[in-house]
Amino acid sequence: MTLISRLLAVFDKRKRSNNIVSIQKNLVRSVSLIFGVIVLIVFLCVDQGMDRWVEKQFDNQLISNANYLKSQVSYSLNQLEMTFDQQVMPQYSRAKHPQFFQLWRGDKVIKRSDSLQRFPNTDLVKSHLPLGRDQVFPITMPNGEPGRMVLSTFVPKNATQDATPLYLTVYESVHSLNLLWIVDLLLISSFIIAMGLVFYITNVVIKRGLAPLRALNEELKHFRDLRESGEPITGFPNAKKPVKEIEPIRRELNAFIATNNQLVENEKRITTDIAHELKTPIAEILSLSEIHRLYPDDERISATFSSDILNISHRMKSIVENLMLLQRSSSPSLEVSQEELCLNELCDSIISSLRFKYHDIDLRVQLSFTAFNTLEADRFIIETIVTNLLDNALFYSPQGSNVCLEWVTINKKRALRISNPIAKTISNEQLENLKQPLYQIDSARSSTQHFGLGLSIVDNLCRQCHYHLRFESPEPLRFVVIVELQ
Repeated sequence: MTLISRLLAVFDKRKRSNNIVSIQKNLVRSVSLIFGVIVLIVFLCVDQGMDRWVEKQFDNQLISNANYLKSQVSYSLNQLEMTFDQQVMPQYSRAKHPQFFQLWRGDKVIKRSDSLQRFPNTDLVKSHLPLGRDQVFPITMPNGEPGRMVLSTFVPKNATQDATPLYLTVYESVHSLNLLWIVDLLLISSFIIAMGLVFYITNVVIKRGLAPLRALNEELKHFRDLRESGEPITGFPNAKKPVKEIEPIRRELNAFIATNNQLVENEKRITTDIAHELKTPIAEILSLSEIHRLYPDDERISATFSSDILNISHRMKSIVENLMLLQRSSSPSLEVSQEELCLNELCDSIISSLRFKYHDIDLRVQLSFTAFNTLEADRFIIETIVTNLLDNALFYSPQGSNVCLEWVTINKKRALRISNPIAKTISNEQLENLKQPLYQIDSARSSTQHFGLGLSIVDNLCRQCHYHLRFESPEPLRFVVIVELQ
């Protein structure tokens, strides 16, 4: 069983390794294939052109031989004379790779080459071409060799106008064309050598071209070593020789590292803030419990002990509920359903829910529905967004000041705008940090009702619905929140 498990593990490992795609190998194969096809086409064209050229030269030579034979036939004193010199034309008498010719006048054979003496019962093909025409055809020679023949119809020199035309046929072996296989072999060898050179050069060039990518990989390995050693990772240093194709990757990796570092810092800060927010009420409960245990009969302690414990517990419950709502608002599984909402009814419901905290809320909140009065959206999300923003505006504005809640149109989009006066100016850096969980402008954290989670929840819900949330301070002592909806 152990052996089978090992074999399966080896097979699975090989299978996973076979699924890895290599950029270098793919580029080398693709470039080599493209150049191979081009070189192959060129070599085939050269081979075909060479074959046609050699065959054409062979045919021209065959026609030249026939013309020479025709030049040896003439009329003298109205007598046909033939001056074929076998010593000058040994190819028509030799036994190995011989050439043949045969001459007719009308239907009568008047001359046969000496090479035809070994084939007395064999006649060559007679021409039926018009006068003055020559044509070449492939044939099988009397001795069985492949060859080519030229057919000619002509009138000898010094012949009269009424002279009978002569017919000449010449056979020649094509054994000399068999040497073309040497050219084919050379071309094949050249093709193999060329493909080897192309593959080698392409591999070297692509390998050098991918060197910056390998260098980037080495830097990533260095980051892994830094992480294992616990040293901070700040990002990739600037390259000595920047590469156009690698620099975007380097920039995106640096942006990712910076974002990741920021997220880590935020997580650390959130963890510290949560511990701080929960530590304070826990410490208060412990202190009150220890004092009450030491002085159980002290009316000053026992009279308010239960109410103090209840208030502290409510505060802890509020923190936990807000943390859970923050997690829910950032979860991708949050379900968003659209329905038609009456904004007037929605705002009245929200104001009623906040009336226990702000008894003068009806006098302080100024509603405006001049742009639109209905909205297609998720009721829970809109209620949560408006409730948190309105609660913050009422809490952080001076006592008795007015808060404006307006449903307006900005850049042809429906939007919610809430503005309120503030007691202290807010810097741009503080505006940027307002979306961070548990962030409070008041570093002393004196508030027992607000913990810096409301705006983070609003930001998460806006992201879920693709709303655009932004904070502004158009005047030194005025704070504006704008949510662009649709």
